[in-house]
Amino acid sequence: MIDISVPETVTTPFVVATAQPPHDPAQVARARTRHPLAADLLRTPLVRVRTLPAGESGYADLIEGAAWARPEDRRLLPKLTHHVVVMGHIPPVSQPDHGQATRAIARVVAEACEGVVYDAWSHQVLPHDFRYGAEHPEFCLADEWLATFISGGDSTGGLHLTTAGLHRFALPELEARKVPLGNVFAAVTLLRCLAVTLLHEHWDWLACNPGARSRRLQRHAWVEGRDVWRYWAAEPRETSGGRVRVRLVRSPQDGPQTLPYVAVGPPADFAAPVREWWNDVVDLAMPYVPEAPRRTAA
Repeated sequence: MIDISVPETVTTPFVVATAQPPHDPAQVARARTRHPLAADLLRTPLVRVRTLPAGESGYADLIEGAAWARPEDRRLLPKLTHHVVVMGHIPPVSQPDHGQATRAIARVVAEACEGVVYDAWSHQVLPHDFRYGAEHPEFCLADEWLATFISGGDSTGGLHLTTAGLHRFALPELEARKVPLGNVFAAVTLLRCLAVTLLHEHWDWLACNPGARSRRLQRHAWVEGRDVWRYWAAEPRETSGGRVRVRLVRSPQDGPQTLPYVAVGPPADFAAPVREWWNDVVDLAMPYVPEAPRRTAA
């Protein structure tokens, strides 16, 4: 079993980088938002909005090193002199509604001041057009809530994949090590499908265990390839794929402030080399869908 803590609230920052900071961004958000819960949260301590010079907010280096929807937009950074920090203090049991409402506040502020929105948990600057429109009533991870980062392998070879975005829901991030280059797309699907499963299980557990401050994850889990469509909130248009049994192992932590990660790998009884598991099991069961159109009705 893997023990995970469930905090009372999770600090959830969205940062609007802008050259034209509003005089009163909270008032701007209250006047512009079409999200009823967002308007309600602005009247509570659960959401705070403040404006700081970019060099004093604590997010300047993070934004510079973040994933940008269009990398060439990094040239805008010297012009974005201020950061409007929209800070949510979100009880995990109130997700995803409070998370969507907090992001809706950041989006309307960005629209008002021609800013860009940085999501600190997924470590990405959201697409330029994302500031327009409303949060979709049906939540799905593919709506810029989860990112997957790929880095070069360690001395044992293979690539290292990590998710970013699950911590905001009081879950560990997922990682996969020693992934062969030829299996990286299947590995991305595996992490996305597992994230969908763990997240919905987590919300069910929170609903049934109000006030609990810890829970346990099973060491082994089944990952369904068809959950890639749940990730995109899309109707299946191709073969759904198979299922893969995985083993979850708590990753070593470097210190008390280190955020938790769970490594995903072959089950304990898989006797062959890990490369064969990625190639002969995962690659055959996990259909890679780079993007899929959202279904028109939930």
